[in-house]
Amino acid sequence: MKFRKINSDYVIKMDKGDDLVKEITKLCKSENVRGGYFTGIGAISSVKLGWFNPKEKVYETKDIEEYLEITSLVGNVGRLSNGDVLVHNHITLSDKNFNIVGGHLFEGKISLAAEIFLRDLGEELEKSQDPEFSLNFLKL
Repeated sequence: MKFRKINSDYVIKMDKGDDLVKEITKLCKSENVRGGYFTGIGAISSVKLGWFNPKEKVYETKDIEEYLEITSLVGNVGRLSNGDVLVHNHITLSDKNFNIVGGHLFEGKISLAAEIFLRDLGEELEKSQDPEFSLNFLKL
């Protein structure tokens, strides 16, 4: 992963083999991003997606091992009460037949490259656990 900071924005290029979620988390830790949001495009393979089942209160996951285009990547960055970075992102992917799949992105390896723009809001966005669903949501 390479990046360049322009004012409060980060222009990020990920390379083949980079783990998208881990690299964004690592950048936010090293650059002390305490709150922000991001968007991106690119290509990915070896991906783990999730869909939250509100009735069961668990993520149902799906692993996909094929080349996919990232048609949309969106997410936000916050901090837990202990200071840990929490990246929450959703992704939409297209296969060679133009079929679309998407959901919460747990992990994914970049297959060619990815271009991501991250905005640092300059303030902390705290996330705390929702008692009903045990998910971490923004605390405003």
